Amino acid sequence: MQNSQYSHNDFKYIDIHTHFFPPKIFKAIWDFFELPDANGNPRGWNIKYKLPIDELVKFLESKNVKAFTTLNYAHKELVADYINEWTNELAKKYKNAIPFGCVWPGDRDLFKYIRKIFENYNFVGIKAQPLVQNFFPDDKRMYEVYKLIVDLNKWYIIHAGTAPYTNKYLGYNTFIKFIEKFPNMNVIVAHMGAYECNKFFNLLDTYENLYLDTSMVYVPENLFAKWNPNFYFPDKEKIIKYSDKILFGSDFPNIPFEYEYASNGLFQLDLPKKIYENIFFNNAKRLFKIAV
Repeated sequence: MQNSQYSHNDFKYIDIHTHFFPPKIFKAIWDFFELPDANGNPRGWNIKYKLPIDELVKFLESKNVKAFTTLNYAHKELVADYINEWTNELAKKYKNAIPFGCVWPGDRDLFKYIRKIFENYNFVGIKAQPLVQNFFPDDKRMYEVYKLIVDLNKWYIIHAGTAPYTNKYLGYNTFIKFIEKFPNMNVIVAHMGAYECNKFFNLLDTYENLYLDTSMVYVPENLFAKWNPNFYFPDKEKIIKYSDKILFGSDFPNIPFEYEYASNGLFQLDLPKKIYENIFFNNAKRLFKIAV
C-alpha cells in the first residue's frame, strides 16, 4: 500500500463501533479472546486496550473521537435488562456516549425492556451478535422489537457477516431473509459484512436505510485475511460510490492493534478529504442527529 497524505490526527471522528460492557462481562470477553479454546488451541487475539471504563473514554477523547457508541450484547437469558440499565448510567455520565442497548430473543419480557430503553431512556438503537447469541436475524421472536425500531426510527447494528468466525446464523443468505421482511429499518452491518463485503455493498442501492461500518476491515495488515487468505479489502471505487452510506468504526477496545489502524487502512486508499470527513464524522452526525 502507498503512503497517505493524511494521518489520524487530521480528522475528528464519531466511532460507531465501540464496545462498553459492565467490567465483569468485559473481563469474561477478554478472557475468551485471549485464553486457549476448549481444545487448548490459542485463539491468537490479544486485546490491546484492557482498561477501566473511565480510561477507555479518555483514550477515545484523546484520539479526536467526539462521540462513540456503547455497543454490547446479551450472551444469555435474563442479563439484557441489567446490561441496558448499566448502559443507561454510562450514557448519563458520559454525554458523548451514543447509547445502544441489547436484547436476548428468548427473554419473555424483551419487548418491555426494549420499549423502556427507547421511550424512557432514548437509546439510539440496539446491537445484535448472532455469532454469540445463536439466533437467525429473521427470528420471529424479534419481530415485535423490529417493528418498534421501525416505528420509532431507531437503529439496528448487526454482526451479519462471516468474519472472522461463523456459524449457521451468519452470512448474506440469512441476512437477506431479514432485510426483505423489514426493508425500511435503519440497519448498520458491522465489518461491511466481511467476508461477503461485495454482496452487502450490492444491497445499498436497494435498501435506502442500510449502511455499513468499517470496523476491522480497513486495517493495514488485513487482519481478516489471517483466517481467510482469500479476503481482500472492498475496492476504492465502492467506497467512493457509497461514501454517504459508510460509517467509521474501530471495534475498540476489543482490538489486537493500535487504535489508529482503524483509520490508517482507509488513508491508504488516498480518497478525497471530503469523503474521509463524511465517513469519519459527518455521516454519523447526520444519521444519529448528534450535536457535536
